[in-house]
Amino acid sequence: MKILHVSSATDVGGAERMLVELARAAPERAQRIAVLAPPGTFDPELRAAGAARLFMPSAGRSPGAVARQALAAARAARRVGPTVIHAHNVKATAVALAARLGSPAPVLATFHGVTPEEFPSAARILGRARRVVCVSDDLAGRLAQAGVTEHRIDVIVNGVSPIPDLSSELRARLDAELGLGKAAGVVAIVGRLAPQKAHERFLLAAREILRVRPGARFLVVGDGERRAELEGLCAELGLTGDVTFLGSRPDARELVARADVLVFSSHWEGLSIAALEGLAAGTPVVSTPVAGMGELLGSGAGVMVEEAEPGALAAAVEEILAGPDAAAAMGRRGRALVEERYGVGRMADAYAAAYGRLASG
Repeated sequence: MKILHVSSATDVGGAERMLVELARAAPERAQRIAVLAPPGTFDPELRAAGAARLFMPSAGRSPGAVARQALAAARAARRVGPTVIHAHNVKATAVALAARLGSPAPVLATFHGVTPEEFPSAARILGRARRVVCVSDDLAGRLAQAGVTEHRIDVIVNGVSPIPDLSSELRARLDAELGLGKAAGVVAIVGRLAPQKAHERFLLAAREILRVRPGARFLVVGDGERRAELEGLCAELGLTGDVTFLGSRPDARELVARADVLVFSSHWEGLSIAALEGLAAGTPVVSTPVAGMGELLGSGAGVMVEEAEPGALAAAVEEILAGPDAAAAMGRRGRALVEERYGVGRMADAYAAAYGRLASG
């Protein structure tokens, strides 16, 4: 079976990391994979997984940019001759629909989430795909309310690979590099420095935590257009010595495992890959009330605060830091949950079954 994946980016992000995992899982499921997307940081991993790499121009708002992407999609479809075209999120679905000018293959769209006000327009685009896969029950319900017929929606949750305990040597290396050896708790946030992630809440929560727990350290893992702005806010809040902006890191999973708490301050999510990796690492998660987190944290693997404000995040983090036995129990629950429901193999099998159903008509 030939699968043409279409993505609007291959930079660091949850949807892109899921695409890499599907590419790695493809050979043992008798799938040949091609990926159509602009150049990005995940290209080496995609090639190492055996995916054929096809390129299209980066997304743009001009009619010319949209037309160039559509043309690239149609050419890619003619070249690959896919059994199924798999689009990742809304913009990629629009491109994948154009790819059908070069192939009659059905389009499966995976929906990772958008801002609340974008749901109606997202539903209009996604509804043109043969099937829509949502990464959480929350998203599926909201998308149905926005107008996509329920019987055309499936739910396939994201999956992550197991994360082993940090070795004493690796822990010591990270502590030496980042000055964490004497920290009174390590709190991390992982994600693009973009408006969606609302990092200002994390920084304001850090200030609150430091008032009761001086010596705590805060790690910001990820990069993006807001970096200079957020570093400026950090300085204004007097947190420069307490918060470290690490940028994009190839060892992000190890940093998550080193943290005592992983925080999500987002305005919205679909089903966060980074949160799943936190649970897989045995790190308790604290989150604002966004889609997917109730499914993850309702098991007791962390805390979803009721109000999306810094004080609530700070109180939840401090409670975890103050109770190491309870935190360890959260970590065990998180690992068990990922092993039971959110493994990569389970996700890849579910997509393979979806491809098979589409291919058979």
